[in-house]
Amino acid sequence: MIQKIASRLGVYLSEFAHCLRIGVTLRDKLLLLRETVWFHLHHNRPGLVLEARVKIGKLHPLLRMRRYGGDTFIFHEVLRCGVYDFPESRLGAKPQVVVDLGANIGLATLSIVSRFPGARAVCVEPHPENAQLLRHNLQCLGDRAMVIEAAVSDHSGYMDLAMAAEHYNASLVRGGSEIVRVKALTMEEVMSEAGITTIDVLKMDIEGAELALLENRPQWLEKVRLILAELHGPRQKEMIGWISEAGFEVRCDGSQITAWRKCG
Repeated sequence: MIQKIASRLGVYLSEFAHCLRIGVTLRDKLLLLRETVWFHLHHNRPGLVLEARVKIGKLHPLLRMRRYGGDTFIFHEVLRCGVYDFPESRLGAKPQVVVDLGANIGLATLSIVSRFPGARAVCVEPHPENAQLLRHNLQCLGDRAMVIEAAVSDHSGYMDLAMAAEHYNASLVRGGSEIVRVKALTMEEVMSEAGITTIDVLKMDIEGAELALLENRPQWLEKVRLILAELHGPRQKEMIGWISEAGFEVRCDGSQITAWRKCG
């Protein structure tokens, strides 16, 4: 019990230190600190939104985050814990195109692109409220960022998106009481709409829809250099196999994978 309390206290202190480091002004630091405390005390406060300017590398975006829907959790997971960090040596040449499938409110995009000033970001997000915040949070990138408000799937058309209390958990493959009809695009259509032929970094967190997207090693995988993905469901080993068969080395950390092109 004491060890568990000490571990939890360590997480809190790390989160508080992160707020103080990442906020640009004293006001921003205190806003983020207060929000982190409230997040642990009262998880969802519908309708409330905060704005704080933060430092992500050389970027200083004015982040807009909800005080509900899991935004504070994602803020710490992505920017403090670095779940989408990777060694540049896995790429060789500097990336020019980053594609973020399931971009949520843009924190992973900002984290990756901040490391590569010449990179362009293509963000795909079907959740209407997420997409609105995503556009706001990527304003600091100017014309380097493109937002496609759609789901990505193995077929195009329209699909049912099941909403969730934590907005990052909205899913095409899980049921729910609240359903939103959203546009769906294939990867080929995403690439065509973005005007790209290759993808240097593909970040993918699409709540189970990755199974249909990766099944049987689709041809578009040949155009990707590095994959950062969270895999869901009972068929994760199969998905890792398809990625490996497409010429990638795969490193796993639980359901989180990093995959890069094999040498030679």
